Amino acid sequence: MKAALKQLEISFRKFLIEALAAYVKRGAPLPAGLDFNACKFLFVRQDRIGDVLVSTPLFHLLHEHYPSVVIDVLLSKNNYAVLTHDPVIRKRWVYQKHLLQDWQLLQAIRNERYDFVIDLMDNPSATSTVLALLAGGRWNIGLAKENDYVYDIVVPRLSRKDTHIVERLAELLRVFRIDVDDRRLRLRYYASEEGESMASSFWLEQEWNGTFVIGLNLSAGSDVRFWGIEHFRTLILNLQRDYPRLPILLLFHPQHRGRAEAIQRDFENVALSPPTTSFDQFASLVKRLGFLVTPDTSAVHLASAFHIPSVVLYVQSNKELRIWEPYHTPCRTLVTDVDDLTTISPAAVYAAVQELLPQAIQNAAQPVSIAS
Repeated sequence: MKAALKQLEISFRKFLIEALAAYVKRGAPLPAGLDFNACKFLFVRQDRIGDVLVSTPLFHLLHEHYPSVVIDVLLSKNNYAVLTHDPVIRKRWVYQKHLLQDWQLLQAIRNERYDFVIDLMDNPSATSTVLALLAGGRWNIGLAKENDYVYDIVVPRLSRKDTHIVERLAELLRVFRIDVDDRRLRLRYYASEEGESMASSFWLEQEWNGTFVIGLNLSAGSDVRFWGIEHFRTLILNLQRDYPRLPILLLFHPQHRGRAEAIQRDFENVALSPPTTSFDQFASLVKRLGFLVTPDTSAVHLASAFHIPSVVLYVQSNKELRIWEPYHTPCRTLVTDVDDLTTISPAAVYAAVQELLPQAIQNAAQPVSIAS
């Protein structure tokens, strides 16, 4: 029943995108010499946490070129906290999926009289289509796709198979006379003082200050992306055999504590993360790691933001889409094309770890003994 309802929702969204095409006519030209520094920008990014993180390079590169620009973002209840402390974001609007509240939200957004409304989706979304259509921007901008009739300026979309999502999104900046250099595209996350304090206290309690810590992230968005208790235990056995002095931190969603305890059982020098009540607390813990192993989730993009070498496990059912691997950060990716992450063997994961971990330790310049 749940699958049938989901398919019905997808079909309705597709119908809505196609139906609106008959009525929406945009295409306002952009005047030459427009002073972008005096403009107000609204970015639409109402999906998941990771989607916001991969969008942060755009916000900061735009601000770098035009320091007086106003940058606001339309987010969702799921991801709005990601930008709470980002210094270049003026306002975070929150899409509620509630008819009355969202109508009031759109009225407030229209009153801002944004110059540019920029849709950051690189696949057609009925939600972002409607939001961009009703936001009242002078110019709507987005990547070429099935709903690009709602844009005044359509930006060519680079290959979704060959180009990283960060670079696909960065193409939108060319509209504003910004020459996109991938060396300047960097993910960012700004932790709160409360999150930093919690993580610092935990590190102090574990006596880890100045220590290289390996993080194993257990939780992802669905059970098909849980790697399995025995797989994690095998990985820990290998790590403790070859790197006996390196502490290991198990990171997990509070609802997965039972799994974490089962993985930790009988191991020394393996700690459970403290209970986290927010993404910010989770991010503050990740920030202190020297190395990370994780299924595909928002931790991947935190690894990029904090320059943490990582091994990432992915479920990829569509080979035509590139995985969202850590950007400009040392990483190894292991991919299965079935909906079962446990099909990736512990031996393959540890081989990937061995390709990166010795260099990561050396780069961190930590006084760690590595067993032969």
